[in-house]
Amino acid sequence: MNLFKQTKLVDERIINLKNKIYAEIFILVTIVCTVSTVIKFFIYNMEIKSIVTELIILIISGLYYLYRSIKLGIVSAEIEFDNAKSRWSRRKKNLITSLVFGIVIALVFGVNSAVQYAEGIGQSLWYFFLVTFVSLLIYLPFFMIMLVVGNDVIQKKSDDAVRKLFTDDESGENDEKH
Repeated sequence: MNLFKQTKLVDERIINLKNKIYAEIFILVTIVCTVSTVIKFFIYNMEIKSIVTELIILIISGLYYLYRSIKLGIVSAEIEFDNAKSRWSRRKKNLITSLVFGIVIALVFGVNSAVQYAEGIGQSLWYFFLVTFVSLLIYLPFFMIMLVVGNDVIQKKSDDAVRKLFTDDESGENDEKH
């Protein structure tokens, strides 16, 4: 028992409103960085070194959000909620999404190679099928690993964090921290 510890009264409504504002700021910063990156890179044709700051902000904030979501068990809760309300599980959605992304990117690269680099219809068809096939070999496994396996790993880590949180609560460790 702490004799000199002051009890702090907290209004949950104010805390929730502050959290909502922080979330809106995060979204606003993400949108500003994304728009800045697109304008600088695609419209003004600036080099990568001109958009490094925006990319660092986007990558680090995304990784931090992912890390905190895993550690707080939010990912597990979201996946459970999504699986309960949807006909398809999150895993099946990620599998289909990775297939679609892999196929679309392979087709785009195949068409691009056939149009830009080939001379004649025969060479165009050869370039299209060759580049499409090789792109499928590269991007399909990449998206499968990133979306399906990555999501499974993230969900497992989030489940572990939730289990640890519940075991800490049961043993009374969290009560001493507050």
